[in-house]
Amino acid sequence: MVERPKQNKKIVELASRRSAKSAGAFGASISRADGHGLAANEQVLSLISQILVDESLPFYVAALDGTVIHINDHYSKLDAALVDITLAPGASDTVGQFRVPSLKPVIEDVLATDTTVRAEEIVRINGRDRIFLGRHSPVRDAQKNIIAVAGTYEDVTVQVRGIEEANKTQARFQDFARASSDWFFECDADMRIRTLSERFTAIVGQPASLFLGSKFEQFGRLEENLDGRIDGPRAIRGRKPFREQLFIVSEPSGRDLKFHLSGVPVFDRQTGDFKGYRGVGMDVTTRYVQAQEAAGIRSNLEGLLAELTRKNLALDVASGQATSALRAKNEFLAAMSHELRTPLNAIIGFAEAFEHQTFGALESSYIGYAEDIRKSGQHLLGLINDILDVAVIESGGLTLQVDELDLGGVITKAVHMNAEAARKKGLNIDGLEVQCDIYVKADDRRLTQILVNLLSNAIKFTPEGGAIGLEVQLAKGDSHADITLWDTGIGISDEQLPHMFEKFHQVTEHIYSRAQEGTGLGLHISRELARMMDGDLTVSSKEGEGSRFTVSVPISDGSDSDGSFI
Repeated sequence: MVERPKQNKKIVELASRRSAKSAGAFGASISRADGHGLAANEQVLSLISQILVDESLPFYVAALDGTVIHINDHYSKLDAALVDITLAPGASDTVGQFRVPSLKPVIEDVLATDTTVRAEEIVRINGRDRIFLGRHSPVRDAQKNIIAVAGTYEDVTVQVRGIEEANKTQARFQDFARASSDWFFECDADMRIRTLSERFTAIVGQPASLFLGSKFEQFGRLEENLDGRIDGPRAIRGRKPFREQLFIVSEPSGRDLKFHLSGVPVFDRQTGDFKGYRGVGMDVTTRYVQAQEAAGIRSNLEGLLAELTRKNLALDVASGQATSALRAKNEFLAAMSHELRTPLNAIIGFAEAFEHQTFGALESSYIGYAEDIRKSGQHLLGLINDILDVAVIESGGLTLQVDELDLGGVITKAVHMNAEAARKKGLNIDGLEVQCDIYVKADDRRLTQILVNLLSNAIKFTPEGGAIGLEVQLAKGDSHADITLWDTGIGISDEQLPHMFEKFHQVTEHIYSRAQEGTGLGLHISRELARMMDGDLTVSSKEGEGSRFTVSVPISDGSDSDGSFI
């Protein structure tokens, strides 16, 4: 390797972008030519005047061994401007003295292809890359043999950068278009399709070429979009942009494909003449199917809402009427019950007087009639009392006097009121003897009424020879006492059990129960009274094995010993 003086030293480089047929690495150092054929070089020099070349471009001629034989003034000026960098033929002051290894690949490409080779070379000047296009051509002798290579260089930096920027812009445009649409179209001034992307083929299932030269309305139809707009035709007539124009294409199967068309008008930049439209199409078939389904659901919901509103209004009217009717019924029952009790008490009193022959001796038949009158009057009075209780409870007019009560005393009183009836029926009442020292907070008369009602039912629905009993225990948490009355009677079926506390409900499917009288109000009244005293009434039963009714009442803490009203 020969090192040139420092002030003339240059590095020989070739652009990283070269002809695809080039091989080998460029940028080798300059080496002195040893024993190259001067006669051949002289022959080349004699042909230079015959080489047709653009003299306005930097020009060189090199022997086949890589020695530069000739350069023109433009090459010398370019080489001087490059300072410490040079193109492949090397520095201008090496002409005729050194072989330039960087030229070897170019020469080999020219010899291999037997034609001109184009290659770009990039040199960095003042921190910026400059691109030179080299055209390297074979030089032939009279026998058409290649004896040298001649080349020119042209600065194509601006052109290449312009092409690169155009490619980047086109790539960005393609990316935006792919992200925002499904297919592209271009129409002429008569709105006939000139360009249609292949993506349209994939969606429609027919070659896009079939639609070239056609207008959109020839293979589809324009209709209102979801917003009720059909702006496309009006915009086209006015040469204005349009968006989301619904375009429907029917498949051979009959299925409609829906697209949103968006387009912009195109005008000649020089004359301003209208040239047509460019635009995109978006497949919105699924969106319209979903919108149709949503519209159907919305319509159904609106219909249901209207029907529900109508029914609510009717229910409000009916509820108001029912409330008025219930109030009127309760007022009527309360008034009638009060009015009926007075004559009934008189009838019962006179019947008892006849039974006891208070006004003188009577025949036995009359005494029997008096007994029937008394019993019927007492039964009717019981029914009236029950109806009156229900009316008062439902109207919210019932007042309770809550006291601290000895539960054992209340139970004993209720048992004594029913024990004789149980003995007459032949029932075992040993289970009614209960000892308890619990004090509860309750209304004495109403708690007694509940227990008497439950004992009466137990006696009524327990066949002769059965048994009834009573149990008392503290409930969980020791806040309430549970009084359970049990019997071995007919029991209650699973179907009847949930309805036991409803008004006017009676167990009627059992042959034994049909003989029992009652209104079906006793249990309903008892549970309402228990709940008004902060307690409850529950039942458990098994058909044919008896029932267990449990009254829960709060235990007294000694704070209401003087009584209170609720």
